[in-house]
Amino acid sequence: MLFEKITYQDDFPLKITIANIKEYPIHYHQDTEFVLVLKGEIALKNGYCTYTLKAGDIFTNSGHEVHSLTSTGEDNVVAVIQISTHYFSQYFPNLTKACYRTYTNKGQDKKHDTLREKLLEILLQYSIKGFNYKSECTYMMVDVIKYIDKYFNLFAFEGDVVVNFESGNQITIDRISRIIGYIYEFHSDQITLNDLADMEHLSTFYLSHIIKNYTGMNFREFLCFARVEWSEIDLLETNKKISRIARDVGFSTTSYYEKYFKKWFGTDPQTYREEHLPLVMSDIRQGVMFDLNSNETIAIIRKSLSSLSSQNPSKTHVNALKLELNVNTLAPVISTLDHYLDVMITLDDFRALGYSIFGLIADLNPRRVTILTKPEDTLSDINRVKILMTSAGFEVGLNDNINTNPTQSYGFDSIAYPIFLFNRVLKSKEQWIKLRLRDPAVTSDIIKGYPAVLTSEGIKKPVYYAYEALSAISGEIIYWGKQYCVIRSYHMNSPFFVIICCNFNEQIYNLCIGESTMQNVKDVINDFKDEIDISMNMSIDQGMYNIMKYSLTKGKGIFSYMSTMDFPESVHELQELPSIVSTQPDLDMYVEDVRATFNINFAIKGAGIQLAVISPKE
Repeated sequence: MLFEKITYQDDFPLKITIANIKEYPIHYHQDTEFVLVLKGEIALKNGYCTYTLKAGDIFTNSGHEVHSLTSTGEDNVVAVIQISTHYFSQYFPNLTKACYRTYTNKGQDKKHDTLREKLLEILLQYSIKGFNYKSECTYMMVDVIKYIDKYFNLFAFEGDVVVNFESGNQITIDRISRIIGYIYEFHSDQITLNDLADMEHLSTFYLSHIIKNYTGMNFREFLCFARVEWSEIDLLETNKKISRIARDVGFSTTSYYEKYFKKWFGTDPQTYREEHLPLVMSDIRQGVMFDLNSNETIAIIRKSLSSLSSQNPSKTHVNALKLELNVNTLAPVISTLDHYLDVMITLDDFRALGYSIFGLIADLNPRRVTILTKPEDTLSDINRVKILMTSAGFEVGLNDNINTNPTQSYGFDSIAYPIFLFNRVLKSKEQWIKLRLRDPAVTSDIIKGYPAVLTSEGIKKPVYYAYEALSAISGEIIYWGKQYCVIRSYHMNSPFFVIICCNFNEQIYNLCIGESTMQNVKDVINDFKDEIDISMNMSIDQGMYNIMKYSLTKGKGIFSYMSTMDFPESVHELQELPSIVSTQPDLDMYVEDVRATFNINFAIKGAGIQLAVISPKE
């Protein structure tokens, strides 16, 4: 079982393990793997080389490299990131042929620090399991591969180890990379220096000089090295005779193979097979490692990132609030939520939105629809709309008291309104919540600073989704803070939980209290760059749970779109806007197998809201 088949779950092309590793037996796989030591040290065998990796060291195992990890006796925490070559080859077609070396024995440098930071950010995003973390990790890994393609695709021999080779000549780097890839791909063929010279349009003399200069070996030695390295798989995975293995990897004679095998591995192939076969991964020799809990993992990763940041004082400083809460799900009730929505519409709304109005209202799940009438509305038109609404299943009321001069604040069109709404409603005792469906079309402006959930063109504002969520939430508030709220509810006598986290300041909250201009709202929201990171440990029963996380951010809303385009004055400048603008929250769904304490994290940069629903899987 030398070959390890890596299984990737839920369309996530990374497999990440963060653990205290005692032994990860000898194996190989088709996919690229990053080993990053977070704490302590570990011994890594790759081919004939054995490395002692210490905290901060990064080693990359390329596909088909035989390797293992073994504890040195010192306590360790090691991150192993395996990536799907099949998935990432769509971005990097040569990934299957790549041979990366990220290990250096020359101490820290800027390029290694940058790579280390990129990997730590992936590990942090994965450990926190913040909103849309799978996509975020995948995108960040694309950036990592671009980076190692540029800086870590060459290697050289230094004593008993193979290390990353650095060069400032990009043309030569690309050339050597192609040559190494070609030799590994066609190692079993009778490759000659002339073949490579023709491929690179160089003289054999000059090409021989380049290979020797960059790898530390001449062409013939390097070809034999590649053949010997590749033969290790057959030695430990098959019972082929040594003579057969020698022929299969390209050696003309067995003695020639044994000579070069001993040169690098220090012993003959048969002895190596006998000594290492018992150390190969198998059904009876599995890895021995102990996973860390998420809080320990996050703390170690943050400490490593903080150490890197302290070495780079040029980075922009932002306020970052980190909270860790232990949530007792049997905690006493602080207050009870039982709100009903009353959606107020006008006949003008019906005329502008047509029959789409029924779906827009239904998604808000109101208890009542109130028709706001004006003196110029005819009784027949009022009755017609009332009958249609009643037929659609809504309880309908009438009201002739329309506020024609509400407070004008463009905060109502932005992320500020949902933040204001959650904070006001969750604290209030009011049972009925009234809301206007649509901005009145009194001007041609796309956004009007009016406290409604739709623009006059029918585009959903961020607050539409906040009201949609509020209409679905009822239960008992058991934890409350400025940035968070934990709600316990029940479905068929089984508890489920809703968690709401907000990141804001008083200036953002106040945007929906007094009058605010477009530019004022834009400046207040864009100037708020603080971050919050909330980790909650919840004492819930063991079992499988569905997790749904929603995220409303400043960047995905009608106000942000208009701000980016410098607030165009008329919808006529953007004829297709209503049909192409998507303002709905980002959604992430996954299943968690809870065996001990359940941990969930919320990470918000800038003004925003995250909401999670945790429910038992039926």
